[in-house]
Amino acid sequence: MYSTLHRLLATLAGNTLIAVFLTLLGVGGGWTVNMIVSQCIGLSILGACTLAGRMVAEGPRRVVAVIGAAPVGVATGLLLGVSLSGVGWDEWPAVAWQAVTIGTTLGVMGSGFFYLRERNLALAAEVQRRENRRLEAEKQSLAAQLRMLQAQIEPHFLFNSLANVAALIEADPKLAGRLLDALIRYLRSSLVRTREEGGTLGDEVALLAAYLDVLKIRMGERLAYSFDIPAELLATALPPMLLQPLVENAVRHGLEPKVAGGHVAVAALRQGDGLWIRVTDDGLGFAQNPGEGIGLANIRARLAALYGPAARLELSSEVGAGVTATMSLPIGAAP
Repeated sequence: MYSTLHRLLATLAGNTLIAVFLTLLGVGGGWTVNMIVSQCIGLSILGACTLAGRMVAEGPRRVVAVIGAAPVGVATGLLLGVSLSGVGWDEWPAVAWQAVTIGTTLGVMGSGFFYLRERNLALAAEVQRRENRRLEAEKQSLAAQLRMLQAQIEPHFLFNSLANVAALIEADPKLAGRLLDALIRYLRSSLVRTREEGGTLGDEVALLAAYLDVLKIRMGERLAYSFDIPAELLATALPPMLLQPLVENAVRHGLEPKVAGGHVAVAALRQGDGLWIRVTDDGLGFAQNPGEGIGLANIRARLAALYGPAARLELSSEVGAGVTATMSLPIGAAP
């Protein structure tokens, strides 16, 4: 809101200009008298209009109350000004009505200006509050999307892993224990990661390492993986669950169906103010319509909501030659 101090300073400046104007016209009782009377009238109008605006609810009645308060302020200010100026009423110039008329007119104009300014600022504040509510709703929507994505990934992965544990308990108890330990480490990392609003690339890499460790035990020599991420990039801010769906797709659709398995690589580099993350596999690739899955559509929607056009996800593939998913987003942008 337009502060009380600013209104007071503007009123004092306007009163001074009115006093100069009246003096130049030869109206009133000279500079000193005009200055005293002008300040008294102006400040009285300000006080009366402010009081009326606070006492009456928002709407047309407030406008009427503020306008009606202006003449009351003029009368009060005139009485006070003449008394303080030391000029008796019998000595007041015959043209005093001109000063009152000018003061009233300018006072009403000033009151209307201040009211409309406050009204505009109030409307701007309301627009900002609505925008904040919209952003909060969008944030909650993104959180719901994240939970939905997590629900898509974890059942498939969890049930297959538990089935492997059950199968290995008798055949290879030691390997079953390793698989169970890796699964617990992944679930612990996943729970912490998805409950956080933010996070870093390093957090996502730790989660992926635990995820791939589980898959490595399940798939054995059919799965190889590597990370090529400079240490200085690990602290870069990165929302949760942007990378895992890409790795999950690479393994599930590219490497698992391939008899010989294959290799998935996660690399990151910085180019200017942008972070580029690439997930590459040498699996079966897409026969057609690459990147049409629900998980990938979810990632694109989250990138658009978090970063706008500054972020994107691109996929390239050749049948039998694997898939490369490249995600780019601005560094330092607040998600």
